[in-house]
Amino acid sequence: MVLALFFGSGATALIYEVVWAKFLAQMFGSTIYAQTVVLAVFMGGLALGNRIFGGWADGLRQPVKAYGVLEICTGIYAFLFPALDRATDKIFITIGTPIAEHAGWLLVLKGVLSAALLLGPTILMGGTLPLLAAWLQTFSAEAGRRSARFYSVNSLGAVTGATLAGFWLVQHYGMIATLQITATANVLIGASAILLNRSGWLEQTVERSEKADAAATPELPAMPDTLRRAGIVVALTGGVSMGLELLASRSLALIFGSSLQSFAIVLMAFILGIGLGSAWIASPKQAGKIGEKTVVLLLCLAAAWVTLLVFNLERWVDFYRIARTGLGRTEVGYVYQLLLSTGISLVILGIPAACIGAVLPLMMRAVSAADAPLGARVGVLLTWNTLGAVAGTLITGFGLMPWLGLRDAFGALALVLGLVALMIALRRRWRIGVVVTAVVCGFALGLLAVSDAGWQNVMSSGVFRVWETKFSAQLMPLRKQHIKILFYKDAPDATVSVESVDGVVGPESIGLRINGKPDAGTDVDLGNQLLLAHLPLLVKPAAKDVFVLGMGSGITAGAALAYPIERLDIAENCEPVVTAANIFAGWNHHVLDDRRTHVWREDARTVLKLHPQLYDVVITEPSNPWTVGVGSVFSREFYEIAASRLKPDGIVAQWFHVYEVNDDIVRLVLRTFNSVFPYVEVWDTGVGDIVILGSKQPWPTGPDVFRHGFAIDRVRTDMWMIDVQSPEALLARQLASQRTGFAIAGDGPMQSDMFPILEYSAPQAFFMGNSSKVLWQFDERTWQQLLAPAEKTATLASLPPANTQLVFSDFSTINGDLFACLFGTAPNAGVPCVFQTPQTVPPPASDGSTVANAEQFFHAGDLNQAEALTAMALQQNPNDIQAAYLMRVIEREKKLRTATVVKGS
Repeated sequence: MVLALFFGSGATALIYEVVWAKFLAQMFGSTIYAQTVVLAVFMGGLALGNRIFGGWADGLRQPVKAYGVLEICTGIYAFLFPALDRATDKIFITIGTPIAEHAGWLLVLKGVLSAALLLGPTILMGGTLPLLAAWLQTFSAEAGRRSARFYSVNSLGAVTGATLAGFWLVQHYGMIATLQITATANVLIGASAILLNRSGWLEQTVERSEKADAAATPELPAMPDTLRRAGIVVALTGGVSMGLELLASRSLALIFGSSLQSFAIVLMAFILGIGLGSAWIASPKQAGKIGEKTVVLLLCLAAAWVTLLVFNLERWVDFYRIARTGLGRTEVGYVYQLLLSTGISLVILGIPAACIGAVLPLMMRAVSAADAPLGARVGVLLTWNTLGAVAGTLITGFGLMPWLGLRDAFGALALVLGLVALMIALRRRWRIGVVVTAVVCGFALGLLAVSDAGWQNVMSSGVFRVWETKFSAQLMPLRKQHIKILFYKDAPDATVSVESVDGVVGPESIGLRINGKPDAGTDVDLGNQLLLAHLPLLVKPAAKDVFVLGMGSGITAGAALAYPIERLDIAENCEPVVTAANIFAGWNHHVLDDRRTHVWREDARTVLKLHPQLYDVVITEPSNPWTVGVGSVFSREFYEIAASRLKPDGIVAQWFHVYEVNDDIVRLVLRTFNSVFPYVEVWDTGVGDIVILGSKQPWPTGPDVFRHGFAIDRVRTDMWMIDVQSPEALLARQLASQRTGFAIAGDGPMQSDMFPILEYSAPQAFFMGNSSKVLWQFDERTWQQLLAPAEKTATLASLPPANTQLVFSDFSTINGDLFACLFGTAPNAGVPCVFQTPQTVPPPASDGSTVANAEQFFHAGDLNQAEALTAMALQQNPNDIQAAYLMRVIEREKKLRTATVVKGS
C-alpha cells in the first residue's frame, strides 16, 4: 500500500515541476538562463530535502506518519501557490524595474525569488524517500533492495505525472485547476499514509516481512568504504544522465519538431528508462549483481549506445522518415505520430537512461549492507545524485553544448561514462573490464575526431516538416549538395543556422532556421517581414519609439529604421539569432550597427514588464505557436502588458499565419488580440501570412496617410522590392478594415496564461497540415465589399488590373478566392471582386436570404433595417456565423454614428 502511495508521490512531483516551471516562465520570461535557474532551485531543494530529512529519518519512531505530513504540507502549499505567485510577480516588477538593464543582477533576482517560491515544497518532496527507507530498515533484511524498488516505483509514477501534465491536465483544466487537482491528490496520499500508520497495518506488514526475510539471503557488502565511493559514482552518473537528457531533448526536437509534446515525450522516455533500470536492479533475482563490475558494465553499455546512435544519426532519421510515410495527416495519425516519437525516444534515450538509472538503486542496495542507519545513507546518495544532476545540467547547457556543439557534447558525456567505468575497472584490477572500457573510451574519442558536417546537414533540415508518401533516399544528399550552411550554432536554448540555396532545389536565397524551422529569409518571407514594420509605421510616420519582439533576420527591424524614429528596442533571448542577423546585413540595412538600435538579450515579456519606456509602435514577430513557449506571447496577458507600454495612440502589429493551422486557431488568436485592442485591421501580407494591427483608439489610415511614408526613399525602395508601387496598391493588401476587422472572431475561448490552449491545439494542427480559410469569407475585397468603407472600395476599384496582379503575383495572398478572381483560375472565377471592371458586388440572395439583404441595407446606410433583418436571421439560426459577424459590425457602426452626432451637437 505504501508503495502505491509513493507511486502517487512521484506523479504529483512531476506535475508540480511542469506546472510551476510554467508559472515562473510567465513571470521571469522564457530565457534559457531563467529556466535553468528555476530548474537548479527545484533540484537544489530536492537535494536539501534528501540531506535534511535523511539525517532525521532514522531517529523518528513513525517515519511513515512523517511522510504523510510532508505530503499534506506539499499539497497545502500547492493550493496557495497561485496567490504566492501573484505576490512574487509584484515584487519582481518592483525590484526588477530599476535593474532591468543589468542582466546579471536581474538573473540573481530571479534566482532569489525562485528560491523563495520553490525551496519550501521541494525540500518537503526531497525528504520522502529517506523517510521511507528508514521505515523499511525497521523490519526488512532487504531494506536496500526495497528502497531501490521504492525509487523505481516513484520514477514510474513520475512518468505518469509527465504524461498527465504534458497531454491531459493542463490542456483540459488549465494551470490553476491542475494544481488544485494535484494538491488534492497530495493531501489524500498524506492522509492515507497517516491512517495506515494508525491502523496497525504497518505492524502487520513488519511481521510478514520479517518472516519472508528470514529465509532470504541478506545483502552482502559490495565493496569497502562503500558510501564515499558510491556518492562519487552517483554524483557523476547523475550529472551525465541529466546532460544526456538535455542533449536528447534538444536533438530530438530538431527531428520531431520543438513542440511541447515533443519535449514531454523525451522527458517521459528519460524517466521511464530510469524507472525500468531501477526496477531491474531492485529485483530479488539481482541480489548477486550489486558489485562494481555491474556498474562498469552498465556504464560501458550506456556510453557505447550513445556513441553508436550519434554515429548513425542519418540512418535513424531515415527510419523516422520511412515510418512517417505510413501516417495519415488526421487526428488518429497525430496519435500514431506521438507513439512513433515515443518509441524512438525510448530506444535512443530510454536504454542509456535505464543503464545509468540503475546505478543509484544499485548503490542503495550496496550501502544498506553496512551497519549504519539506512535513511541517512539513502539521503546522502540522493543528495549527491541530485547535486550532480544540477551540475550536469549547468555544465552541459552552458559549457559543453556551446563549446562543442550537440554532437560532440554527446561524445564528451559518453567519454565521461567510459572513464568512470575505466577507473573502477582499474581499481578492481579487472582485466577484461579494463579492455572493454578502454575500447568504449576509444569509440567515444573517435566520435569527437570525426567531422560533424553530416550532423549539421541533417539537424538543420527541419525533417519534421518533410512529408513523403514514398521515401526518397536522395533527399539528404541533394540537400547537402545544393544547400550551403553559412552559420550553425548549438545554443543552450536553440540550434540556429543560416543556409544559402543555390537555386536548384529552391529559389536562390539565404534563410534563417531556428531548431530546423524556417523563420526568416530573403525569398517568400521577404514581403511579410517588410510589411510587418511598414504597415504600422506608414500610419504613424512620426513615431519616435519602436519595440520589436524577435530579431529573426533583422529585416523587419531594419525596415523600421527607414523612418525618422529615435529608438528601436529589440527583444531577442537567443544569442545566436543576434549573431546570425549580421549575415543578413545587406538586407536589414546593418540594423545592429545603427546607433538607434538597442538589443535586449531577454524575453520580450520581461522587457515590457520592467522597462518603463513607452512606444508608438510595438511589433511582435514570434515563431509559430506550435513551438514550445511561443504561446505565451499570443496570450491576453501579454497583449495587456504590450498595451500598458503603448503611448495613448500607439499601435501593435502582430504577425500570424494561416498555413498549418485550422479555423479555430485563427479565430482564437484574433479573438484574444481583439479582447485587448478593440480596433483591429487584418492585412494579407504574403503566402500564408497575415499582419494584425490593433490599438485602443481608432487611427487614420488609407492612401493619403500612407503617402507621408512613401515620400521616404528607403520606404519606396522596400515597397518596390515586393511589387507595391503606390499607396493605393498597398491598400489592396488590406483584408479587413477597422470597420470589420474586430468582428471576425466572435465569441469563444481565448489564449491565456492560465489556460494555454495554443500549446496543445497548434501542434496537432501543424501535423495535420491544413490551411485555414476562415478569413476568405470576411475579406472586404471579395465577399464583404458591401461592408467596406466606401472610400476604400472606390480606391481599389480604380486600380489598373496590371498593378493589382503585380501586387499578388507568385500566389502571394492567403485568399484563394481573391487569386481566382484576379487571375481567372477555375473553379472560383465567379467570385465577386472589387478589382474587377466593371465592379461586381454580391447581389441580393435569390432565395431571399435575410443576411444578404441586410448587407445591402447596410451598404445603403439604412442601419436600422439592416439590424432588423440580421436579428431575424439570428433568431432563425443562432449559429449563423455570417449573421453574427454582421450584427457586430452594425452595432459598432451605430455607436460610432451616435457618438458623432453627440460630438457634433
